[in-house]
Amino acid sequence: MENELFKDDPKYLEGTQNWLIRAYFYCSNGLTILNEFRNLFLGIIAIYVTLKITNIYVIVGIVVGSIVVLTLMGWYKVHRMAKRIEYLTTRFGTSFGIRSFNFQEESHKLLQEILEELRKNGK
Repeated sequence: MENELFKDDPKYLEGTQNWLIRAYFYCSNGLTILNEFRNLFLGIIAIYVTLKITNIYVIVGIVVGSIVVLTLMGWYKVHRMAKRIEYLTTRFGTSFGIRSFNFQEESHKLLQEILEELRKNGK
């Protein structure tokens, strides 16, 4: 059943226009990654200039340490924060999000009731 839910839709993948949109999407995400690293390195250079650090090993330590800390923070965001943020955005973001959320909750309750009735009737 999971394969049906995540099956690729050809209307989003086939054709020149969709290829160009995917190329833009990948390029945009690549630039975002470069910009994030640029900010990291600019921050490290600012620390280097401000503190007048002359030892290259200190700078390498700062780079490695910051990458480790950022990776751990990224893991925490993906595994602990993302679902809660998505929930809050859906629940309180827009009136359409709230309506959709409420419809999903109502559908879930109705399906639970149907399942209970089917179990009671032995089906």
